[in-house]
Amino acid sequence: MKIYLRNDKGFTLIELLVVVAIISLLSSIIFSSVNSVRAKAKDAAIKEEVSQLATVMAFNYDDYGSYCQFGNGWISANITCNSIFSGTYAAQATTICNNIYGNAAENNWGVPGGYKIYSYEPDCTKAYSFQVYLNDGKWYCSGSSGVRMEVQDILGLGC
Repeated sequence: MKIYLRNDKGFTLIELLVVVAIISLLSSIIFSSVNSVRAKAKDAAIKEEVSQLATVMAFNYDDYGSYCQFGNGWISANITCNSIFSGTYAAQATTICNNIYGNAAENNWGVPGGYKIYSYEPDCTKAYSFQVYLNDGKWYCSGSSGVRMEVQDILGLGC
């Protein structure tokens, strides 16, 4: 009579595939939550930078009596940040603008390049407003009125 001994020195293909599938599932869950945290961190950084920009605007107003040294319109490229500001605080405002632009999401309304930041000044001698497109799909609005809020749409909005 012959006795056959089984030699179990490894894993079967099915066992390996099950382990790979479980690891893939867990990693996809982790990566999706990490991306969500990154987006929230960028939004928090944007809000802090907008607050710093408001401080620079206040200094500018104290020196010049208006906000007119800071440009008006869409900021849709870093080069816009580098050319939109003038006056004593232009360098600080440019740095802050580039930081905001780097963290902001792109809201492409059918325009190449999209829009990330909008500077709104109905009367630049008395008021200013900035709207930045956040990574959560909302706009963050902050202005000379002191209002800071998140809104769905900025059309016609000045904070």
